Amino acid sequence: MIYDIAKNLRNYSALNPAFEAIAKFIEENDLKALECGGYDVADGVKVGISEYEPATGGDYEAHRDYHDLQYAITGGEYIDVLPLEFAKDSTGYKPDIEFFTAQTTEASRIALAEGTFVFLAPDDTHKPCIKMSSDKIKKAVFKIKI
Repeated sequence: MIYDIAKNLRNYSALNPAFEAIAKFIEENDLKALECGGYDVADGVKVGISEYEPATGGDYEAHRDYHDLQYAITGGEYIDVLPLEFAKDSTGYKPDIEFFTAQTTEASRIALAEGTFVFLAPDDTHKPCIKMSSDKIKKAVFKIKI
């Protein structure tokens, strides 16, 4: 997991060249004005833009085929994160997502505030959509093909 502010995205390009493509996409697009929906960013990188009211989150989730890079455009939410080995009671794997209804340890809570991002690898089980302080969040979820 990586948690940082968007202006530092390029610092991680040595880890994965998708960070450069995502930084460029954020710089070249007015994400606050961009319509909700899906967009191609680069080869192996797509993004989904959504706007919603965070609540209590749902089940924990993990991905196998993509890394997640979640970026708060406006508003904010909490995301609980824990290593995959501490997630329990899988509801079954569906293409690129598996949900878990329990955990064996406390999770770390990330405050995804406007302008920040969290990069989640397949072993980073996470529960997004937890209400922080704002009523709404507009968020970009970048999917980076593994």
